Amino acid sequence: MKKILSLMIVIATAFACTDDDIRTEQNLASGPKVVGFTPNFQTVTYFADEGVVLRKFPLDLIGMGNGQYSDTDIEVSYVIDAASTATDGVEFNMVETSGKIVIPAGASFGEFPLEVNTGQLNATAKTELILNLTTSSPGSTVGAQYSQLKIIFVGCLSQLAGNYQKVTTWNNGANSFTRTNEVFTLVDVNKFRTRYVGNWNIGTFTPEGYEFVDICGEITVLDQNLGQFSNEVKGGVEDDVPNDGEVTSTTQLYTVYDVVPYPGLSNRVFKTFYTKL
Repeated sequence: MKKILSLMIVIATAFACTDDDIRTEQNLASGPKVVGFTPNFQTVTYFADEGVVLRKFPLDLIGMGNGQYSDTDIEVSYVIDAASTATDGVEFNMVETSGKIVIPAGASFGEFPLEVNTGQLNATAKTELILNLTTSSPGSTVGAQYSQLKIIFVGCLSQLAGNYQKVTTWNNGANSFTRTNEVFTLVDVNKFRTRYVGNWNIGTFTPEGYEFVDICGEITVLDQNLGQFSNEVKGGVEDDVPNDGEVTSTTQLYTVYDVVPYPGLSNRVFKTFYTKL
């Protein structure tokens, strides 16, 4: 039997401070050119040992300042975060060793290359490589909310697709709603879409449901638009909840997310417990 391996790469934004931090309310079309990691989630999967595979991760020119691309190379320095748990020579091999990522003159992005050792991924627990951007060339700045790249290596293939009963609570558990016909549909490897959002009926939002990712039992609810007014599902709303939920057994899990801003309602945090049928 082939050893099942998967590599999921999570590119997450962080809010670490840098000099001349760019804030979300600033106009990215004026001031210095702004650089950073903008995709907040990306997956790449392997289900067999394919040897060493070269992957490249983009570093973007987010705001061009004067509206023009740079006529010189932009060099952006990075350091490896001490919280990283993946090891050079095990899950990956470093290709770029200068500590700099270059956005070429006239280009909108640069690339961080990394060799992935597909035969050496941990099949039972995730490991991660975290890059923190520090400084960039004069005339440009690292956007604080785009300053971290988190690459997560994981060999856990999720099997959550299927039918569920769900119990949704909100307002700190003061309200609850139960359905027995929830369905998780596989969207991508370890990525699923539910049938329902919160306590609303089918037909309220387009598309139906919300998407989440299961990485070795840790749930991440993706920020996503619900296609109705300006409503969005938002994860990361409770500091005491690991990630945005957790798989607690072979048949049970829970998620935590907010829906903002549904017309006529204050922002409400939903906690939903799912039991597989």
